[in-house]
Amino acid sequence: MIQEGFELMVIGMGVVFAFLVLLVVCMTCSGMFFQRFSHLFREESPVEPPNGSPPRPPAALAAAVAAARRARQ
Repeated sequence: MIQEGFELMVIGMGVVFAFLVLLVVCMTCSGMFFQRFSHLFREESPVEPPNGSPPRPPAALAAAVAAARRARQ
C-alpha cells in the first residue's frame, strides 16, 4: 500500500512538473512572438477623464496637497 501511494505521488508530481515546464515553454514562445510582431499590436492612446478636463500637472497636485495640509493645521 505504501508503494502504491509512493507511485501515485511520483506520478502526480511528474504531471505537475511537466505542466509547469510546458507553461514556461509557452510563455517564452509567446514572448518571442509578441516581440517579433510588436509593430502589429499598437497600444491605444490613454483615455481622457470622463468629465473632459485635462489631467492636472504634478505641480498643481503638490500645491493642492500643501494647501490642504496647511488648512488642517
